[in-house]
Amino acid sequence: MLSAKEINKLAIPAILFNITEPLISLADIAIIGQIPDGATEAQGGVGLAAGLIATLVWGFAQMRTSLSAIISRHFGSNQLDKIKSLVPQTFILTLLIGLLIALSISYFYEPIANFLFGNIETKTYEFSQDYFTIRSIGLPISLLIALFFGVFRGFQNTSWAMYISLIGGLVNIILDFVLVLGVDNIIEPMGVSGAAWASVLAQTIMMLCAVYCMYKYTPFKFKIYKKLSPYFNEMLMIFLNMFIRTMVLNIVFILSNRFANQYGKEQLAAYTIAYNIWIFTSFFIDGYSNAGNALAGKFLGENDNKKLSLLGKKLLSINIKIACILMLIYSLSYFYIGYFFNNNKEVIVFFESIFWIVIIAQPFNSIAFTFDGLFKGLGRAVELRNTLIYATFLVFAPLLFILDYLTPGLHTIWIALSGWMIFRGLSLLIKFRKITT
Repeated sequence: MLSAKEINKLAIPAILFNITEPLISLADIAIIGQIPDGATEAQGGVGLAAGLIATLVWGFAQMRTSLSAIISRHFGSNQLDKIKSLVPQTFILTLLIGLLIALSISYFYEPIANFLFGNIETKTYEFSQDYFTIRSIGLPISLLIALFFGVFRGFQNTSWAMYISLIGGLVNIILDFVLVLGVDNIIEPMGVSGAAWASVLAQTIMMLCAVYCMYKYTPFKFKIYKKLSPYFNEMLMIFLNMFIRTMVLNIVFILSNRFANQYGKEQLAAYTIAYNIWIFTSFFIDGYSNAGNALAGKFLGENDNKKLSLLGKKLLSINIKIACILMLIYSLSYFYIGYFFNNNKEVIVFFESIFWIVIIAQPFNSIAFTFDGLFKGLGRAVELRNTLIYATFLVFAPLLFILDYLTPGLHTIWIALSGWMIFRGLSLLIKFRKITT
């Protein structure tokens, strides 16, 4: 039988490390909202730049998903020796990709920003460029950290990632206060640049901790093998399918950012707050999906279809309960939560006008994330890719453009996002039941 203890052992640490990154972003947004000059423009600019960084990390960190699926499968069949050469080769490829992306996008940031976000107010653009230029230094580090966490998850351990994330999150928040707001007569306030440097320094510490954990607790090392691993092509194919999926996913968030930006700086700031809360809750729910990712691959290696089916039912039940708890918390704090991020009354009015949609969407998000995790663990990247393509071009895009034409405003973005998540979740639920019956 599949015990709750077995799931929680992976899920609870995964929740803690999952929510660290969005908590850092929320802290960044809240602290930046306290700067004395141009807080609203700064929040909007950081929101745009952070969205682009998240887009890049989500896209290219899919190497983590492919490597984790292969490791967990070999862990389940007790054949880890077969993939020792795959791990260092994947790290080298990831580092090279990270460096190339960081350098090229930093150099062409202005035309890329104009293309992705449309016309941006001068001050908002300057804040976004300052933030992105510094954060791009940490982009290769972010991809490597994600890959380390994929190795740990495939090795059926999410605790190491949790401890590393908590250390990184604590360092980031402390440095945010010190660098963004400054220390009297010691450190001059750096504003948005300070928030970016705080993230890069915290990421560096996290990577060093990850190197230590991999060397101490896993059989994998950075030994260079001249011959490509026999599993390299499989890893690459999973990555390419997941990369296509993630690029389509990022079209959704780029369009959302673009539409929010065209509605004005107050609505962009309100969208940034709601978006970061959405991401926080998504990663919170995704903690149990990470457990599903690791266990699904393991059960596939053990060829145990019965446990796989039971895993899907238990994870879905748990995630829906978590979503309902979050809905209750957000409902009770509905008229207070916005002021934590911004004191501009116009921003708060826009935020409160759409936050109810974010709340209602939580159970549907839980269904989508549950089966996302399971399909990733099974290495079934084609189904994930196709489902997201259909959801984006048959549901999200039509809803967004039609509603924007009829009743433009932030509600059009959040209704489109909710419909997108509903389609994704129900489609994967149906596919999973067919696989396990």
